[in-house]
Amino acid sequence: MAIDERIAGYTDKELGTLHDNVRRLAQTGSTAQRAEAERLMPLIDAELAERKARAPVRKPPVRKAAVKKKAAPAKVEAPAEE
Repeated sequence: MAIDERIAGYTDKELGTLHDNVRRLAQTGSTAQRAEAERLMPLIDAELAERKARAPVRKPPVRKAAVKKKAAPAKVEAPAEE
């Protein structure tokens, strides 16, 4: 099975790793690696975009109001003995 046929079956982490590797090979790989990277990049980008569109929208966590502490009563100093 060719790699372009396996893209949809990859986990998000595996797809992210593949994306990083393909991007790296597109810049620094041999001629054959660059050609393969150029062929795979649109497929990977499309799969990433589709997964992002399908992902449920996360609501930001609701922050609870800070509990205000009561002011501590002022310490009363005893008069100094003379």
